[in-house]
Amino acid sequence: MSRRVVVLAVLTGAALLMTAPVSGAAQSAGISSADAVAAHAAAASLQDTLVRFFAQAPDSHGPVTVRVAPDAYPVYELSADFVTGKPGAAPGDFAYFAVPAQASDGRTATLWSVRGDDGAWQVGNIASGDVEGAYARQLPAGAQLLHEPQVDAWYAVRDGRLTPLAGGTAVTVADYQRTVGARYADKLPGSAYARDGEAGGYDATSQVMPRGDGGPAAPSHDTGWVPLLILAGVLAVSGAGYVFHLRRQAA
Repeated sequence: MSRRVVVLAVLTGAALLMTAPVSGAAQSAGISSADAVAAHAAAASLQDTLVRFFAQAPDSHGPVTVRVAPDAYPVYELSADFVTGKPGAAPGDFAYFAVPAQASDGRTATLWSVRGDDGAWQVGNIASGDVEGAYARQLPAGAQLLHEPQVDAWYAVRDGRLTPLAGGTAVTVADYQRTVGARYADKLPGSAYARDGEAGGYDATSQVMPRGDGGPAAPSHDTGWVPLLILAGVLAVSGAGYVFHLRRQAA
């Protein structure tokens, strides 16, 4: 089943105690523990919305209660400056805090908390599953969770290396930049690719990140499709400055 994503209204809630500290990597990007608290509060205020989210899902089997986990995982998306080889650019820009939630029947979802133009944290999306949390819990201490959405690849970034979290060989940041530069540099805003209206999809079946053994990296999970306007909003908040639309993949 494809990952389900829903646009939500701007909502905020009261801050509460967090059990998941913000990593040093996040703090170096200007994301603090106070931000995590505020981002989590925005997610925790949506209990009624989460109940409806689960109730309206195709696999729903009746009323549920929902628990929002006490975690807020910082997620980074591939940086446009990094793709173009801008000196000093990090592989990822902060995109959102992922806050997991679980229904009483065992189904899971993830709320995406983003910082609005006014500086307040708000929930922009709800996606089915606990993808971000599952990968974040694999991270070694001090690592950053990086997502390359165009091929749905997830990495741990630490000490100048990227380690694929779905299995594979670690690569250096320099090698990764050469790979994504070749893959995406001609598809940024203002390019012929964008002007021709080709931003509706990137073919992950023909161009994927190598595993290190010469073979392609298998998709880590089926994300389905992310509506273009939702992804644009998340990346605009993060300052990434570019939008790619992830093609729907077969389950």
